[in-house]
Amino acid sequence: MEIKARAPGKIILAGEHAVVHGSTAVAASFDLFTLCSLRFHSDSGEAYMNWVDLGLLEMVIGRYPFYIMGRWVCYERFLLWMGVFVELAYNGENDDTLNLSLKSVGLEFSWSVGRIREALSHLGGPFLSTPTSCSTEAVRCIAALVEEQNFPEAKIGLATGVSAFLWLYTSIQGFKPATVVVTSDLPVGAGLGSSAAFCVSLTATLLAYSDSVSLDKNQQGWLAYGDSDLDLLNKWAFEGEKIIHGKPSGLDNTVSTYGM
Repeated sequence: MEIKARAPGKIILAGEHAVVHGSTAVAASFDLFTLCSLRFHSDSGEAYMNWVDLGLLEMVIGRYPFYIMGRWVCYERFLLWMGVFVELAYNGENDDTLNLSLKSVGLEFSWSVGRIREALSHLGGPFLSTPTSCSTEAVRCIAALVEEQNFPEAKIGLATGVSAFLWLYTSIQGFKPATVVVTSDLPVGAGLGSSAAFCVSLTATLLAYSDSVSLDKNQQGWLAYGDSDLDLLNKWAFEGEKIIHGKPSGLDNTVSTYGM
């Protein structure tokens, strides 16, 4: 199953610089969006029944992923059918990686889940219902994971966004292989809240894949977060913004979370 979420950009009408120092600002969302999609690799394949020695066509019978020795694989079972053993084989993404595709800026990243676990598991988590700040040690460990990707020098300014991705993903979902694809209408560095929309849309997909939130299904084809869950989403997005900006006001992620 694939989940998609979108979050709008923001425009500050008054108080753009003062808001960082605690002053009041007037801001609004507008209809340019960042769209994030999430698909776990354990959902991407299907278990097939291979009829051994019979040469019959494969029949789809369901999905049976499990985690062992650092990889998501499928049970290898043997079933008895009419006196003939048949084997369940997994046909899907033979992949234990976490992939991030930033389509709008032409960047692709991939980490072994085992490598991420090695770097971050000692920090605890997942935290899911308890938005947690990225500690100095966590920042250091995540920075090492980002540096391993040979980040293009011309786009090094986006590295903090990738760090925010790794923190939010592992804090909410733990160490699961998946593919995350992000596209955006919002230009980077234009003051329109592109980083906040990224954090909000990403967080929305991660939380939607959990049992910690309930979604309203009566929103013109989109599932909407209820008021009680928007606060959790907003607080997690703010943690991502802090990784990107250091000391943000929280205005951008709040407008993107609650804006229509």
